[in-house]
Amino acid sequence: MPALPAAGAEQEHDPCARLNAGEVRYSVREAKRVTFATAEKYGATETRLTGCVFEDGAYVQEWQSWGFSGRNGFAPPGSMWENTLYSPTGSFSFTEALGRSNPGTELEYHELKPSSRWGGKHGENYNQYFEGEGEGADENLWRYMEQGLYEQAAVINWNRQPDMPTRQGASFAIFFHAGYAPTWGCISTDLATVTRLLRGAVPGDRIVMGTVEDVFTASTAASEAAAAAAARAEEKAAAVEQRLETLTHVLMTLGVLAALGLLIRLAFKRAGRQRKPRRAPPSADSFAKTAASDRQAAARPRAHTGWSPPAEIPPAGASLPLDRPLDPSLDSSLDSPLDSPLDSERERKPREDVSSRKP
Repeated sequence: MPALPAAGAEQEHDPCARLNAGEVRYSVREAKRVTFATAEKYGATETRLTGCVFEDGAYVQEWQSWGFSGRNGFAPPGSMWENTLYSPTGSFSFTEALGRSNPGTELEYHELKPSSRWGGKHGENYNQYFEGEGEGADENLWRYMEQGLYEQAAVINWNRQPDMPTRQGASFAIFFHAGYAPTWGCISTDLATVTRLLRGAVPGDRIVMGTVEDVFTASTAASEAAAAAAARAEEKAAAVEQRLETLTHVLMTLGVLAALGLLIRLAFKRAGRQRKPRRAPPSADSFAKTAASDRQAAARPRAHTGWSPPAEIPPAGASLPLDRPLDPSLDSSLDSPLDSPLDSERERKPREDVSSRKP
């Protein structure tokens, strides 16, 4: 199968669903099968092809492919004439087919032979199949079959019965055929797609052709989806705005509380400085009292905390100085008799100089 052309940004991807939704401008008249051939805009030749079949009360997609329209794209309504190289816009039925041999279609099928023609000359055979010599603008179907274009083809009932009366000059030989290239007004795709369409086709099946804007109305589903998306976006924006407003209030409250805390601390510090009494400078009396207290402390005897030599004992018969207090530890020695064994022994031993002892 040839490579598919790139789809346009506005191309319709699910024509069967749009048909079920009543969003197709043209009637399909309860056709069993409907084929869509749509281009993204006027002048575009790349065409999306979609086959829909009616099953269980709705159209479902059978197949999808790509193809080409006329070299100038699809005709605006009312602009379809010979030699404009447009493909017609609208809804048209399939009732006939032609080609090398019948692939199994229920349409009226013309097996082509060297005398097979399609009328292009104005007259009674205009836009009809016939066999004969042909003349003028009559198409030689055998020759186009040999070139591969009409190996298989379904006749699109533009400008012919049963869809409409035939008008001379309003174009002819509009087929759905093989070849996969821009055409003089037909829809061209690969042979497999044409064969598939023919095998399932029955008289009354239709093809809807044109640009996306000409074929489909505004999508209700798309409008509802867009409205729902807009509502969600609006709700999201409102939620974000509410959050920002709440955050702003919180920050403002925290700022006010911080300022109040700072003011309270400053107030307490100031009140503490005011309550603390100031010391008066010392007076002359206080200085005098302090000096007298120091003198009394210096004159007071200090407690002995270390070793000191014992008091010097006067010899026997010597008198004690009156201004010196008697050591109470000597009372017992003074009261004892001089001739005691202790005293005699003390007298016999030389007196030791206790001042030279080390503590």
